[in-house]
Amino acid sequence: MPQNLPAPRRSTPPGDVYVSLATGPVQWRTSDGALRGELVDLVPGPAQGMRIDPSGNLYVARRCADASCTVGNSVEKFNPMGVSQGAVGGETRYNCNPHSIAFDAAGNTFVGQADCTGHVLQFTSDSTPHEHKVAPDSRGSAWIDLAGDGCTLLYTSRGPNVKRFDVCTKSQRPDFNVDLLPGGDTQGLRSLDDGGVLVASGAVVARLDPAGALIQTYAVEPSEPQYWVGLDLDTDGSFWAVNSATSNVYQFDLATGEVRREFNTGTAPHTAVDVIVRRGKKPSPAPPGGVTLH
Repeated sequence: MPQNLPAPRRSTPPGDVYVSLATGPVQWRTSDGALRGELVDLVPGPAQGMRIDPSGNLYVARRCADASCTVGNSVEKFNPMGVSQGAVGGETRYNCNPHSIAFDAAGNTFVGQADCTGHVLQFTSDSTPHEHKVAPDSRGSAWIDLAGDGCTLLYTSRGPNVKRFDVCTKSQRPDFNVDLLPGGDTQGLRSLDDGGVLVASGAVVARLDPAGALIQTYAVEPSEPQYWVGLDLDTDGSFWAVNSATSNVYQFDLATGEVRREFNTGTAPHTAVDVIVRRGKKPSPAPPGGVTLH
């Protein structure tokens, strides 16, 4: 890791962020956007949605890397130091194009798949995952999150809705949103503490109240092309979101919509996919071979 880091502050500093790229790498950056390095991957395939488990391990969904879907098509695990532990998911092959990941309080892992069956896979202590046959809009269960009740799986399917499935009763539920969402192309989403939902929706990020009504939208200056994809909540009343159209990453104030921070990934438009915040204590510096430093 780079040396001469700033001295610790009295208050907990904002956590580092990871940005996944459709070209394959995952960038590791400070909250101010400075590039710490790129994680050295062992699993091929475009990097898609990400999630950090309670132990601090980072999971990265990887799409198929070839036309026959025999390369990639998996989920890669990195330990808290940024060193790849290889593909996870046992001997079971994903159907095709795992795209996003979520964890529940019981330690189960859920993986949303964008294509083929589009089913959500639930990995437990059993060797074979359970398939939740969720109803799609357009592209399976591309982006997923679990609501606070631990049973409601929220997901988007590249359509105009935030969809719901009960993983406890294994039953489809009505769409969460009251009206079709702006842009008609929902992507990354997070369940909010108040029971609402934050969701990327075309040229805006939309906030829905607990009843599913649209109450706020977030965007940057109209002069910038906008197509919002992955997003993640921070612990300070803000959230991070990826504008795929420019490969810019923004931190918004959740209440006011004000932009707090922004940075560009230094990659071509439509290559940045997802962003996730490492909360709490920062990981130890990675050993040689774990991270490509900049």
